[in-house]
Amino acid sequence: MRSKTRFKAGIYFSHYECLGHISIVMAVGEVFKKRSPGGDLFFIQAGIQQPNIKINQLGKVYSLPGAFVSRQNFRVPVRQLGADVEKRGQVCVDIVTREKPDLFITEFFPLGWEECRHELISPLLKASEQGAAVWAVAGHPLLTGTNNEWRDRILKLYQKIIIFSPVREKELMAGSFKRASDKQKYLNFFERNAQKIIFAGYLWPQHEVVLDDEEVTSPKPPMPQGVCRVAVVRGGGAFYPKVVAEAIQASDLLGKEYHLTVVAGPATTTQEWYFFNALVAKKKVNNLLLLRSLGNYEGLVKDSDVCVAMGGYNTSVMLLKHRKKAVIIPFEGYGSMTFYEQPARAVLLKEMIGARILYIQELTANTLASEIRDTASRKKIHIQIPKEWFFGADVLDKALTGLF
Repeated sequence: MRSKTRFKAGIYFSHYECLGHISIVMAVGEVFKKRSPGGDLFFIQAGIQQPNIKINQLGKVYSLPGAFVSRQNFRVPVRQLGADVEKRGQVCVDIVTREKPDLFITEFFPLGWEECRHELISPLLKASEQGAAVWAVAGHPLLTGTNNEWRDRILKLYQKIIIFSPVREKELMAGSFKRASDKQKYLNFFERNAQKIIFAGYLWPQHEVVLDDEEVTSPKPPMPQGVCRVAVVRGGGAFYPKVVAEAIQASDLLGKEYHLTVVAGPATTTQEWYFFNALVAKKKVNNLLLLRSLGNYEGLVKDSDVCVAMGGYNTSVMLLKHRKKAVIIPFEGYGSMTFYEQPARAVLLKEMIGARILYIQELTANTLASEIRDTASRKKIHIQIPKEWFFGADVLDKALTGLF
C-alpha cells in the first residue's frame, strides 16, 4: 500500500448519455481529492465521450475503444456482443495493470450495466490480484439485468457497495414491482449482501459538471419583476424530447406572467435542437430562454419558483435540498422496457415535497401549463427533509479514511 500522499484510485463508469451517472463519478472524485490532495485519480469511460463534461479536471480519463451504448443503440450490446468486447476488456486490463490502483471503483456495476461484465471481469480480477480494494458506488438501489447468478459471483470480488440514497428509495423501488416474485428477489439481494451495502445518503458534485451552453440562438428575453420563474430541465437530454417541445408551446399559454428557462440537455441531438428552435421561432410571447446545457445547474433550480423535471438523480436531489415546488415527468421506459428508478423517485418527491406527477402519456402543452399554474399557486414548502439524507460525502470520506 502506498503512502497517503500517493494513494491511487481508479473509477470505471458507463452511461447512456445520462448526467446522473457522470455526476456521481465526479462527486466521488471530488471527495477522494479532498481526502487525499496528493493522491492520483484516473477514470475509465466505457460510454460515449461527452466533450463538454468537466470530468478531466479531476484526473486522467481513458476512453475504451468503441462507444458501448448511446441513445441510438440503447442496450443493443446486450444482444449483440461483438468481437470488440474482448478488445475493450484487454484495454481495460492494460490500464489497471499499468496504473496499479489501491482502490478500484465501478459505478453502478454490478447493480446494473449487465453488459459491462464482459469487459470488466478481467480487470476486476487483475485489480484484486494487485491488492486493490474493489468497491461499487451507485446513486440508486436499482438492480437491472436478466440473471442474478453472474452478479452473485462477481460480488465476491467486492468489499463495499455504497449507495448514495436513503433507504427510503429502496422501499419505494421494491413497491414499484408489479409481481410479488420480482419484489422478493429484489429485497433478497439487499438482505443477502447487507454486510457489504452502505446507504450513505445523497451525493452530488460541488462543482459544475458541464460547460455553459454556447448555442443560444435567440436573445435572452427580459424577466420583469414579479414573474413566476419556471425551470424546465431534461437532465442529460437522452430521453423524452416531448418534455421540451410541450414546455415551449405551454409557455405561450402561460403568458407574460411566467418566464421559462428550458434546458434541453447536452445529449440533445442536432435534429432535436433544430426542432426545438423552430418551435421557439413560432412563439407569440417573448418569455422563454432555450439552452442546450448549463454549468450552474443547481443555481437555476434554486432560483426557480417552479421546476419541471424528469425524475433524474441530480435534479431530484436539488429539488429536495432546496424544497422546490415541482412538476415531475418520470422516465418510465419505452417499448417493452420498463424503468422503475424515476417513477419510484417521483413518488418520493411527491411524498416529501408535494411534487405533482405528470406522466408522459398525459403530457400536452395544456396539461403542463395547468400543472405549472397549480403548482405555482401552492404555499411555500416548509417540510423538513431528514438531514442524514444529504450525508453522502461524509459517509464516503469516512469509508476512504479506513483505506489510508
